[in-house]
Amino acid sequence: MKLKQKLMSLGLVVTLVASSFFTSSAATKQDMKVEFINVGAGDAIYIETPDGTDILIDAGSATSGKKVVDYLLKQEKNMNLEYVISTHQDADHAGGLQEVFKRMKVKKFYYPKDTAYTSTKTGKAVMNLAKKEKGCKIYDAKTGTKIKSAGATLEFVHSKTNYKTDNEDSVMTYIDYGNLEMLLTGDAEKGAEAAGKKYNVDILQVPHHGSKGSSSTSFIKKYDPEKIIISTDGKKYGHPAKEALDRYKKYDKNIDVYRTDRNGNIKVYANGKKWWVKTDKSSSQKIGSTKPGVTSSSSSSSKPSTSKPSTSKPSISNSKTVYITKTGKKYHYKKNCRGLSNANSIQTTTLSKAKSQGLTLCGYED
Repeated sequence: MKLKQKLMSLGLVVTLVASSFFTSSAATKQDMKVEFINVGAGDAIYIETPDGTDILIDAGSATSGKKVVDYLLKQEKNMNLEYVISTHQDADHAGGLQEVFKRMKVKKFYYPKDTAYTSTKTGKAVMNLAKKEKGCKIYDAKTGTKIKSAGATLEFVHSKTNYKTDNEDSVMTYIDYGNLEMLLTGDAEKGAEAAGKKYNVDILQVPHHGSKGSSSTSFIKKYDPEKIIISTDGKKYGHPAKEALDRYKKYDKNIDVYRTDRNGNIKVYANGKKWWVKTDKSSSQKIGSTKPGVTSSSSSSSKPSTSKPSTSKPSISNSKTVYITKTGKKYHYKKNCRGLSNANSIQTTTLSKAKSQGLTLCGYED
């Protein structure tokens, strides 16, 4: 090969490698998304981590499966799901997973092993398809299991107890990315709610679609959410129940509530420093409000939430004493701050040290 041809060939290789590098780097620079897909009376939650890892938790009923799969493939043609998590075998959660396994590639499947997927027609069908899926590994969704991806962590936080009902054995998933903390709850109620690992969260998925037997006062206090999300059609089984909503209202009338029957798909975005919510239609409303959300033909978005102090406040000395917990991600100016209400132990440090550890100001004091 002549020298000129060699140089041209080498230049082409370098160009292709560089192009591949920059394309790959660009793919990692995206917001994390947690999307509650509107499947009526059921659950379907799609998660895309900052590096593009695709995770699906439940897929609604069997009749919703096509809608879920079509929607996912519209986001990305030939999408592969790195993780599929089935919270329990109820038809309104697991039914749509049949369509998922038939039309999509699933690499890892998690389910609660103490809920034998043999006692219902839906459970049997889903498990059979998971076992037939080529290359799919099946795991018990044990509490304490963590899925980590590009700085985001999903952790199963439900109780180890083997309850009598499938609902009680629901997988509960805690999501942590930057200053966003969320809890996804499946159909957990009663004892299972109380036994879940303790976390204060920014956003809480209301358990069991807001059923009368869910969302005890102690549970709401334990997780202390700023916003709640309810997957429901607003009709079937009377979900969400007035009694459950009243408990949230009594605890904090300023909690923002989002519902798939009113808001359509509900998307939570986070970039590591702040998080925000967008919906297909209509805005959120305060839990204590009697006015319905204002319907809009365009996407509705709440303001990005961040724990950084407002620039309009006077500067605060870096030597100021602040309050923290051993595992928390926030610092607090007041020892009696609501964000510390469930803390087992409270430590003191200086503002500068708290910031150097990457801690941010508690949302109740910003």
